[in-house]
Amino acid sequence: MATTTRRRAAPKPVPRPRDESSVERLHLALRERAMRYVFRPGARINEQALGRELGVSRAPLREALNRLVAEGLLDFVMNKGFFRKEISVDEVYDLYQVRIALECRAVSLAIQRASDEEIRAVRDYWSGVMAHSAAMSSADLLLADEEFHRRLTALARNKELSAFMDVVSRRTHMARHIDIQQSAWNAKAFDAHAEVLDLIGQRRKEEAVACITGHIDMSLQRAVEITKEMVAEFFLVGSVLPS
Repeated sequence: MATTTRRRAAPKPVPRPRDESSVERLHLALRERAMRYVFRPGARINEQALGRELGVSRAPLREALNRLVAEGLLDFVMNKGFFRKEISVDEVYDLYQVRIALECRAVSLAIQRASDEEIRAVRDYWSGVMAHSAAMSSADLLLADEEFHRRLTALARNKELSAFMDVVSRRTHMARHIDIQQSAWNAKAFDAHAEVLDLIGQRRKEEAVACITGHIDMSLQRAVEITKEMVAEFFLVGSVLPS
């Protein structure tokens, strides 16, 4: 009786795991370019040229670009590709309104949830920044300011609220970068940081909310003016703000 020899099937190739850390590094590098308008507003992003420049393949590049779309820094148009979102005065205005709502809620929750030690830790952080502020560049001051607001929001102990705040901060980064170069404005704005922390520590909700509202509302007015200047610089047409 003839013996049938079965051919052993070739093993299936093991899929290579995605290197999440490399995608994240790429995402952060491209985010930095987008936030600083290295990608010109309204311009299409040349994926092939960008991939060659960075030495990355299409898949991780697209994933990083799609993350920037989700964060509101880029637009994606079907059959056309990725574009740097255009500068919009209306959008900056709306983002600052969202920021006011988020930080007011964060302050209210911080008064309910944050311990005295947690509030003191944020105060100590900011006192340390101010002690060295004279020697800090505007870029470093901006990062310190963003970190202050990140820590302030974290006092609310609400991860979703903090996540939304991070998105708003990234999308208003450039206007704030220009704003923070105005030294006279900085002194007044930075004093408000200590004041709102004192009010939170004293559990004075209405006054704390009014303080953070006034602080961000002044930032809003500056951001709108700066955005109008940026619109003119990039030869774009600004839109009319609501009255």
